[in-house]
Order: sequence, then C-alpha cells, then structure tokens
Amino acid sequence: MGGSFDPPHKGHKRLLVAAAEELKPDRIVLVPAFQAPLKGLPGASAADRVRMLRKLVAGLPKKWRKRCSLDISEVRAHRMVYTVETLRRLRREHPRTELHFIVGSDSAESFYKWREPEALKRLCAWWVGMRPGAGVLLSPGASALKGGAQAPGGRRIPAHFKRLPGRFPDISSTDIRLAAATGAQWARLTTGPVASFIRKRGLYGLAIIRELERTLKKPRFQHTMAVADLSAKLAVRHGLDRHKAVLAGLLHDCGRCMPPEKMAERCRSWRVKAPSVRDIVRRQPKLLHSYLSAELARRRFGIQDPEVLSAIRKHTLGALRMSPLDKLIYVADAVSEDRDHPGSKPLRELAFRDLDIAMKACLWAKLEHARSNNSWMHPLSLSLWTRLRR
Repeated sequence: MGGSFDPPHKGHKRLLVAAAEELKPDRIVLVPAFQAPLKGLPGASAADRVRMLRKLVAGLPKKWRKRCSLDISEVRAHRMVYTVETLRRLRREHPRTELHFIVGSDSAESFYKWREPEALKRLCAWWVGMRPGAGVLLSPGASALKGGAQAPGGRRIPAHFKRLPGRFPDISSTDIRLAAATGAQWARLTTGPVASFIRKRGLYGLAIIRELERTLKKPRFQHTMAVADLSAKLAVRHGLDRHKAVLAGLLHDCGRCMPPEKMAERCRSWRVKAPSVRDIVRRQPKLLHSYLSAELARRRFGIQDPEVLSAIRKHTLGALRMSPLDKLIYVADAVSEDRDHPGSKPLRELAFRDLDIAMKACLWAKLEHARSNNSWMHPLSLSLWTRLRR
C-alpha cells in the first residue's frame, strides 16, 4: 500500500485491515512517497509523514501489526518515484512473491494517469476499497479501452481491480489538512496518536494559527479564521488551489499585530514597497498592513510562494493586475462571515456566483464607504475602479 499519507488517517487503517482480512498476507508493506506524482507538494515533511505512519501501524490489530513494515526507499530517494519503479524493484527483490496492491477508490479512478498502467497491471494484483460516492467498478467484460466505458459523470474504476468487501469512510488527507488550517474539527478523522503528533509539531497550519492567536487581538483573530474558511469554500467553487487560498487567508492580516505607527516604522526598516507610501503614512498608515503582512509571511512564517504573497499584499487596495487568487482573498476579506455591514451577505452570495463581479462590487462598496465618511481614497483603488468600469 503506497501513498503520501499526508496525514495517515482512519480510512487508511480501515482499508489496510480489510485487505489483510481478505488476503491473509504473509507480509504487509507500506510505501510512503517522497512526493506523489499526481499530487502537489506534501503538507508535512517526509520524515514527519513516516513518523505518523509508524504511529498508525502501532494501532493495528496485533496479528497484522507483526507482519507490517515500512519501505522508505521512495523517501530516501529524495525525488518523485513512480509506483512502477517501486513494483519492479520489489519484483526483483522477491521474484517468487505474489504481490497485491491496495488503493482507495479515488486512486483507482485515476489509474490510467499513472505511469505505465499496462505494466502496472502485469506486476501485481490490484484491489480497491470503495468510498461513498465512488465511481463505478467496471465488470471484467467491459470495454478494454483504458478501463472501459465511462461511468455516469465520467468516473470509472478499471475492470482489473478487485473490490474489497465493505464500504470505507469518506475521509481524505486533503480534508484533514484543510480542516486543521481553518480551525474546523479534524482530529476525529485520524487516530489519537497521529492527531497528538500533528498538534505537537504544529502541522497543517496549526503552528500558524497558534502564533496568530497569540499576536492578534481576539476580533482580528476571529476575522482571520473567518477569511480562511471562506477562502477555502470560494477556492472549491471556482476551481482554485485550496491550500494556497487558505494560507493566504490565514496570513492576510498577520501585519495587524502592531499599531499603525509601528507599521510605518517597520516598513521603512524592511524597505517594504507600497504605492504612494508617503501619502499612506501621512493620511492612513493602517493601509500599510497588507504590504507588511506579506513581508511578515515571508520573514516570520517562511512563505515563499509568490502567488500566496501576492494575494496577501493586494487584499486591501487591490492592484491593476490581479490573479484569480488575488481577487479571491480581496473578496473573502471584504465579505467574510464576521462582517456585519448590510451588504456583506448579498456580496458573499455573489462571490460564489461570479468572482470578478464580486470583486468589482466589493471595491465599489469600499469607495462608497470612504466617500460617505469623508475619508481619503488611495489613488490605486481609484485607478483600479476606473479600469474595472470599462
């Protein structure tokens, strides 16, 4: 059984035990990936994922725990290793062994995206554990063209897979990582020892959340968590990277940990660039927080992703050029659940329908608020409005 195990969870454990009960294997081998080919960069280091996997194994029934071992050759390779490479190596090392590979239904559905799928089918027998809502498991008589005819909605599981008895919990590592980063309930989805390890190490955004809770005032921290939550939902709706959206949402206001006069001083000492910075310092220094937040995200939290830093930087004043992620964070900040101004709910609903229109509406609402309060309007926001009106 291979995978990122980022983190390992109860679904992995259930699948492993079900396969063991069905196959009665002489040996169980778990192969954590350094980086899975069809997934992005892992949320936790390879070393931490191996440690978590060992804790999961320690909780297996005794008869299977004794037969279970970890093969960390992919981790030691420090590169993306394809499953076909690992299976060929295992076949060379154990030429007389009957190999069975266990996957969840989501991995089975993507089988023909794996490297050398026809070779994979010859190297071992394949088993799948079905989760709720999984694609159709094709019968052996189905079309041989890459797994046969499409199931409803285009999802199908190739006919060479054998189905493990039972239904398996609808749990994914992605959901656990996102839940942890947005303050939602996540620990019940994995085992107690793994959850304790995640908390202790501050994985999946927990360390960031702790630092923000320590440094931000309570209303600002609550706003931060609301923005992260809405950012995740909007990213799903508009097909954007959820992890980048949540990270930008968490850190968009980290610069609010200091008063406006301190912001100006810190921006000068760090040489943070902001448009019309002298006017901002003189008229409304609080507007520096978005630029300072991006710099703090880089310096204090180690964020290097230019897309995330850009979204943090542009979430208050915007910019003449904005990516979809930039717009998403701008809108999420303006209409998060903690916002109680009259237009927040309609704008929030609009954001799920059309992000560009919502961005324009949020900018107009900000300018109208400034005008009604006789406040200074930053020239960048005015220029952006002029561009969006065209």
